[in-house]
Formats: sequence, C-alpha cells, structure tokens
Amino acid sequence: MSRPLLPACACAALLLSGCLVPERFTARAAFQADGSYEYSYAGTAVHAVAAGQLAKGGKLVPKDEESLENQAATMKHDQDIGQAEYKGNARYDLSVEGKRQRGQALDLLGVLRVATDKDGVVTLAAGKLDDKEKASMAKLGIKLDGTLSVTVPISAQVLSHNATSTPSFFGLIGTYSWKIGSIEQRPEMKIRFKP
Repeated sequence: MSRPLLPACACAALLLSGCLVPERFTARAAFQADGSYEYSYAGTAVHAVAAGQLAKGGKLVPKDEESLENQAATMKHDQDIGQAEYKGNARYDLSVEGKRQRGQALDLLGVLRVATDKDGVVTLAAGKLDDKEKASMAKLGIKLDGTLSVTVPISAQVLSHNATSTPSFFGLIGTYSWKIGSIEQRPEMKIRFKP
C-alpha cells in the first residue's frame, strides 16, 4: 500500500525545502542601478521524493499522481508563479518571475541565490551540494541542463565572477552567463552597487 508522497503545501515551501530540483531550465536575473532586480526561471523541475520512489523501482500510484497534481495547483497561488504544470514522471513545467528590492534575498530552486553582506556586496551563487547530495541526485537520474544569465548596469562594480561568457564592448552588450551541464558547476558572482 502506497503512502501519499507529501500533503499539498505552498509553493514557497516546495521551492525552498528542496522538494523540487531544477533539471532543464533557463534562469535570469537583471539588476538595476539601485540594486533592485528581477528574476525568472523557465523549465522543468523534479520532485525529489517522487523521483526517489521511482528510482527504487517503485511506481507512482494514482493517489501519488493526484497529490503531485494538487501541488502544482497550489503553486499557482503564488504571485511569482506564471506556470506550474505536473507532467508526470515526478516532473513539473515551471515558469517563475519576480522582483526584489535592494538587499532582499532570494533562493530560486538553488539555481540562483542572492544575498547581501553587511558591507553591501551582493553575492549570486548556486547552491552548494555535499557529496551525499550529489550521489543522491545521480541515483535519481537528475541531469542538469541549464543556463543562467545575469545583467548588471554599467554603474555597478563586478568584483568577481566565474561566468563562461561576459558582456562585450566595455560591458555594454550582452550578459554574464553560465552554461550549467553538471552539478559540479557553481555559478558565482559578487557585485557592489553605488550607495
């Protein structure tokens, strides 16, 4: 007899609790001169608990599938969620867009975390996984295939980054971007904005 995977819960709890793991996606952040920013995520995400059940040779019974569909419906109540559709096989199609003011933190599925330190330096970084978490993702068959792009105003000072491509023509054209094809790749960037 199968137990329900999880009771339906709010989108923020799903996105922040680690239940959903990014898979194929495009994520973006665009900063303004005042340090405020907009962000987006479009792509698929895997429900880790359900994927674990499938990886162990189990299957999702109709009650499990219904629970996952209900979670998608619950997610749609979040104002940042443009789309949340359960596609089966423990996977969702997601579209997320939102805005934050200067200094407001963000954790978007671990793909994009934004934090500001006491000196006003903004750090963007992907979530770091320990060896156990990496092994767990491999067992679940989750393979990352995504891109992250970050736009910063010319007035901002980029202190450091590990982007795979950068803006050209004195920083006027293009974005800082990362092609993420494995869990070993961790985008990182530090920015200072004028007071």
